[in-house]
Amino acid sequence: MKDVRNEALLFDFYGSLLKGRQRDIYEASVMDDMSLSEISEEYGISRQAVSAMLNRCRKALMGYEEQLQLIKRFEEIGAVASEIKEIAGRLDNSDSAKIVELTDRILGDL
Repeated sequence: MKDVRNEALLFDFYGSLLKGRQRDIYEASVMDDMSLSEISEEYGISRQAVSAMLNRCRKALMGYEEQLQLIKRFEEIGAVASEIKEIAGRLDNSDSAKIVELTDRILGDL
């Protein structure tokens, strides 16, 4: 399941950097869960061509993440915000509710 989540995150962050047809085929595979056969029929190309294109797309998207590390930063911010929320929930003062509210906003925006 983690692979699907990672591929979805890669697509969310970097999918717009793929060329139109690449983006469409990658989205059909990862986001729409279409099989190689279904995609090959829809786009009029062989299953092998679909598989090769998906591999190129994955390689490109992973390369973008290696260079930019946006997903890594996204996950780090989420983890820190969750930790802050947990700590604030254990405090016994009026500011803790505000801290929890603010971290909920941060987590909701992620």
